[in-house]
Amino acid sequence: MTDPTNNKDYQDFINSKGSQPPEYLDNSILNFIHEDLNPSSKLVFSKLVTIQLFIGGLTLLFCPQFNLSLTNNYELFHYFHHNYGERICMILCGSIFMGTGTIFASTILSINEIKLIKSKEFLFYPTLSILTLPIFLIFGAEMYLSLTLFWLVGAVLSGVIFVEAGFRLKKSLAYFS
Repeated sequence: MTDPTNNKDYQDFINSKGSQPPEYLDNSILNFIHEDLNPSSKLVFSKLVTIQLFIGGLTLLFCPQFNLSLTNNYELFHYFHHNYGERICMILCGSIFMGTGTIFASTILSINEIKLIKSKEFLFYPTLSILTLPIFLIFGAEMYLSLTLFWLVGAVLSGVIFVEAGFRLKKSLAYFS
């Protein structure tokens, strides 16, 4: 049995010269940590675009945007349109389109990527929403300027609101883990 007061191992450790890892390894680790803590805006935006294209495309299965539907299922659209009017309907459609993608992005992106999105949300979400409109036009969507502006309001606001909610949720879950 070793004597707990005997600190020979500790003294040997303190007195040893130790070995330094190679400089390239130090730099590699530091770069990895830096990139993890400070993600690239271009990379995060491209991830956001990819997620939005996929999830936004799925929303077209049940909520047509600008009379563009992948399934010709217009029940939800007609319900909102007839009960709340075309402006509220377009705000809801934009919110559903962008909000679902934002919720999904908040679950799969890292906390640092979400922080970056949050810090640039008034740049990312208007840009992402505006970039979506030509895609709708390519697929034959019928757009009118006044209704498109309401759709943009819903899309941008839902993106901003849901990225904040996703950030808070992710932060609280990280706190408990």
